[in-house]
Amino acid sequence: MEHLLQSVDWDGVKVILAVADRQSFRQAAQDLGRSVNTLRGIVDRLEDQFGFPVFNRHVDGAKLTVEGRRVVSAARLVERSMMDLMRVAQSASDTMKGPVRLAVTEGIGTFWIVPQLVDFLAGPGRDIQVTLQCALQAVDVLRLEADISIQTAEPTAFDVVKHKIGCVHMTLFAGRAYAERHGLPTTLAELADHRIIEQEMDQFTGYGLDRIYTPEIAERIVALRTNFASAHYWAIAKGAGIGMLPNYAAAIGGDLVPLDLGLRIPVDLWLAVHPEMVKTARHRAVVEWLDTCFSAETYPWFGDRYMAPEEIEAFLRGSTKLKGYFSGFTPLNPMAEPLPIDKLEQL
Repeated sequence: MEHLLQSVDWDGVKVILAVADRQSFRQAAQDLGRSVNTLRGIVDRLEDQFGFPVFNRHVDGAKLTVEGRRVVSAARLVERSMMDLMRVAQSASDTMKGPVRLAVTEGIGTFWIVPQLVDFLAGPGRDIQVTLQCALQAVDVLRLEADISIQTAEPTAFDVVKHKIGCVHMTLFAGRAYAERHGLPTTLAELADHRIIEQEMDQFTGYGLDRIYTPEIAERIVALRTNFASAHYWAIAKGAGIGMLPNYAAAIGGDLVPLDLGLRIPVDLWLAVHPEMVKTARHRAVVEWLDTCFSAETYPWFGDRYMAPEEIEAFLRGSTKLKGYFSGFTPLNPMAEPLPIDKLEQL
């Protein structure tokens, strides 16, 4: 047994834990950024070492054997011990120097966090090294998948430090090119005759069109699905169809026209951080900075009240603080000019 423990590949044990969590080699491979065949090979070698199968492979996934459940239970204890060791090491130095791993949804990370991160890192006395992970699914800060997470699902772990940081209000937009070619719907019933661009990912699971229409209609009208927020944004802005975007989306620079059909989806944003991490100065500084990034006082569209895109446009035009905030994403002006009256009358 001692020889076996010395020869165990602990990276391979992490693979076993990932497959056990997802009950799928394919899903675990996506999470770990490795190929399915690589994960299968790693698990096969460990099973040879153990002398018994850890998983029963099925068409619908991978299920733990009885022995596999014992392996995973023991591995969890080792994993927690290693995390405790890492937390002690990371919290030992209460300075503004060192790494901070921040996980955030891809769209908010790209279009909202990064522009403000530049100024934050340039602040006096800061030598923080930020790793920004644009996650497609919620991460587990207790397992140190990230130090700090901004996610759309409320963390459920008892000892995680968490608070609601803001709310993103999703509403319908069309690209100006689409509006000029196909016209715009004025009711949800008319929307069923248009092309829909839908975003689907673990943290945002689509628009629920099958509940608005029939499942058959919902499937027919979706022209494009994507799990990537920036691809979703540009597909709409370039005229591929109508889709839901944050109510401040027109400020980013795409030539967008908002549609008020009463279809809105509020998405709460939660900040989660490991209780040990908030003991370091650099992590506290990042948490405080993130709170300012989503302050409803400064950026009212992140408040609980829905703010229409036209209100946001007027707010931004009168703001000196946010003037040019989104410059550089596109060569367009921060907010697109409205369609000419003669064009509107033709729609």
